[in-house]
Amino acid sequence: MKTRIVTIAAALVIGTSGICHAGGYTNDFSSSVGAAQLRGNAVLDAGSVRLTENLGGQEGSLVINNLDPGRVVQSFDASFSIAIGPSGVPPADGVSFSFGPPPPGTYGESGAPLGVVVIFDLFDNGEIPTPPVIRIVVNGSQVAAAQITLDSGGAFRPVTVHVDSNGLDLNYNSGGLTFTDIALPGFSPTQGYQFTFGGRTGGANAEQRIDDVSIATASVAPAPVPTLGEWAMMIMAGLLACFGAFTLRRSRRPTGS
Repeated sequence: MKTRIVTIAAALVIGTSGICHAGGYTNDFSSSVGAAQLRGNAVLDAGSVRLTENLGGQEGSLVINNLDPGRVVQSFDASFSIAIGPSGVPPADGVSFSFGPPPPGTYGESGAPLGVVVIFDLFDNGEIPTPPVIRIVVNGSQVAAAQITLDSGGAFRPVTVHVDSNGLDLNYNSGGLTFTDIALPGFSPTQGYQFTFGGRTGGANAEQRIDDVSIATASVAPAPVPTLGEWAMMIMAGLLACFGAFTLRRSRRPTGS
């Protein structure tokens, strides 16, 4: 009985959280968006996803299905291409790449309110530094930013993003801008987080597209939550272990002459 209790307690502590799982999404958008949904003004067009036209008052998103249902993502690698232009003067408003709770509708350039977001910000709304700028945002707070030209006149520019326990790495336009090991304070992925691209225009505008998206994740199962019965068995196992240690100590005491 004691052996069975200790075995159950150990299994509950270890759980299945150490079992790693890889999720993935890859699409060049030559025929469909695959395991994803287009929302708002986003459309599949000419072999890429056009998030917004070069018109005012638009918002569109590509929401990728949950790659790791019932699991928690520990790290991911993402690559994609982004094209901005033709555009108005000034261009607006920008594109976001988010890993966070999926939107009920669409996300614009600000991205998800929770999780980690890379913002390709085109329009000056009073933020520091002023656009054009790439921002790294965690749970709505900026943790890094750097100014760089983003309006490419419609040419696609490659982006890679890597996130793990060391932070975030980003490479834009083959070394045009890089971030390395950017700390992500408060970033704690939960079950149900998804990858989303979003774009928006307002009074000013720009055509904004993404293409050649590839995402690979590494995830684990969440630690199991013991039932009341299992908690009781773990407590009993602890008590039995203490009692056994106490009994062993008493049996080893030297007897008097």
